[in-house]
Amino acid sequence: MKKIIQTIRVNALSTEEITSYGLVILGSVILSIGYAFFIVPHNIIPGGIFGLSIAINEVLGLSVGITSMFINIPILLIGMKVLGRKEGVKTTLSMFIVSFGIDLIASITQNKTIVEDVLVSSIFGGILIGVAIAFAMNGGATTGGTDIIVRLLQKYFRVPFSQLTMIINLIIVFIGVIVFNDFTMAAYCLIAIFATSKTIEYYQNKAIENRTVLVFSTKNKEIQNELKNTTNLVGKSIKLIHHDSDEKMILVTNDTKKLFRIEEAILKVDPDAHIVILDSNRKLI
Repeated sequence: MKKIIQTIRVNALSTEEITSYGLVILGSVILSIGYAFFIVPHNIIPGGIFGLSIAINEVLGLSVGITSMFINIPILLIGMKVLGRKEGVKTTLSMFIVSFGIDLIASITQNKTIVEDVLVSSIFGGILIGVAIAFAMNGGATTGGTDIIVRLLQKYFRVPFSQLTMIINLIIVFIGVIVFNDFTMAAYCLIAIFATSKTIEYYQNKAIENRTVLVFSTKNKEIQNELKNTTNLVGKSIKLIHHDSDEKMILVTNDTKKLFRIEEAILKVDPDAHIVILDSNRKLI
């Protein structure tokens, strides 16, 4: 019976992992489309490494995809320890898909303008970028570049992801304005950034739903230590509210994206642990 339960748990984890990779791939494809069809043709700089690559393309003539890859690789290597192996692999996958996707679409369309209206392109392109980043984040990855920088900065500054992203993007927009010498275009860049930021914020707020995790195990103390040692689990995303000698531990999380990692950490210590996940109605913070 125990073997059957363990097999079911492994299959569940495998399904979860496949779903996460699917989200990363989908988000990367959407990001490629957003940039190639709406952003690059109008030389809009919506921040990020890809926006910086558009400015570099104007100066050096290098393709946006290849340029972004060369910039992203060292940033990814620096952030790999923070991201962890799984998230690092997914981020690498996303980086390659987006970089090659932008160049592939650009070679097919010859960077022709699909939507003539710059305002519509900046809004719709910004929304697509925001959706793509949200999908990648839900899949346990970043889209590279500034996403990794923001993750690193969040370890030292308690500033929301969307706000940190906005600050870095504004710096990149300023660089773009200098390169293209077009202050009017700066307004469209800010519109695209605002659309991206608000889209990410919408999906993040939607994803934050509290869960109560009941753990029944003879190794609750060891599980507690494992959770504390697991990067990005303890803190605001997960709180221990009860732990007694009756083999019962109660955890509360306000980040549903961490449920998979919480369960994985518990089963790593005690494969026979019994886990029950319940909805919670009240916010932790």
